[in-house]
Amino acid sequence: MDFAFSQEQEAFRDGLRRFLAERWPIGETRRLLDDAEGFDRGVWKQMAAELGLQGLAIPEACGGQGFGFLELGIALEEMGRALAGGPFFATVCLAARALGHGADEAARRELLAPIAAGASVATLALAEAGGRPDPDAIATRAERDGSGWRLRGEKGFVPDGAVADLLLVAARRPGTRGARGLSLFAVRGDAEGVRVEPLPVLDPTRRQARLVLADAPARLLGEEGAAWPALARTLDEARVALAAEMVGGAARCLETAVEYAGTRLQFARPIGSFQAIKHKAAEVLLELESARSVAYWSWWVAAQGGDDAGVLAEAASLAKAAAAEAYLRAAAENLHVHGGMGVTWEHDAHLHVRRAFCSDVWLGDARSHHVRLAERLGL
Repeated sequence: MDFAFSQEQEAFRDGLRRFLAERWPIGETRRLLDDAEGFDRGVWKQMAAELGLQGLAIPEACGGQGFGFLELGIALEEMGRALAGGPFFATVCLAARALGHGADEAARRELLAPIAAGASVATLALAEAGGRPDPDAIATRAERDGSGWRLRGEKGFVPDGAVADLLLVAARRPGTRGARGLSLFAVRGDAEGVRVEPLPVLDPTRRQARLVLADAPARLLGEEGAAWPALARTLDEARVALAAEMVGGAARCLETAVEYAGTRLQFARPIGSFQAIKHKAAEVLLELESARSVAYWSWWVAAQGGDDAGVLAEAASLAKAAAAEAYLRAAAENLHVHGGMGVTWEHDAHLHVRRAFCSDVWLGDARSHHVRLAERLGL
């Protein structure tokens, strides 16, 4: 059995890496740290027009490319390596997946097409004040208003919420609890009754916002009160996607550490010749390759689809935990190898440290996924 990527997939990876090096290099990422939106809309449209990235895993019937999670994983690994993408994760890995799993056919065709074309930035507003993407923690209320709906409540930690044209909001009918009664709604980002407040973040390459809904007009997507299975699947796919990003980031940290160790001289010798540095690099490589293997397997599981949500949940937890641990280790050792220079604002090492810490916590940290996996396996 051949587990390698196809020639077409490798060519796609090479093309995307060249595009990011030219249009979204680390210098551009640094420039965008001070930008109000955090991304260049011209480059965003180029990503859609030239590479079809936003529509990569969107069905052709809805305006996308019709590929699967393997291709999406490759794109995310390269973006994680470059710390690029802006609202790509929120739009493609959260909002588009939620639409694909939870919306009715008419809504899918209408709302996914502008996402695929790069004309719409979208996000999923799920977690509330406590930050847990858990059905028991969702209190945002949905009430009928004639033929439509009105939403009232607050959402916290909405990724790229301040720049989203489309907000997908999980809300419930009054009197319901847990997964029962949860529905998915579409809300325009500029609608009356919608207030979005940017939040301070540790990782400035990934923006967060607080969403306040005061009788905001909304459109029901899919069946009323039955959104949780689709949202749960979306969250597990997002964990798989985040693992892909983290593997790319960890690989870049190892590359930069090795490059620096080969040129930095101490006692007239490259520090990479010292055993302590060799051990650091070897240990990071071992952890990275293990995490990469698990992540690639999780992409394959996600690409298969199917009705067995348990298999996807196990793959997502395993990949998320392994990738988070590898990225944290690689980012920390990269910082250590660079020494005092690594902790300065001018150096890029701290950007990966910030991304690694935030990615670990987002959608459940490594420890919580070890526990989740053990419970699923009956350990």
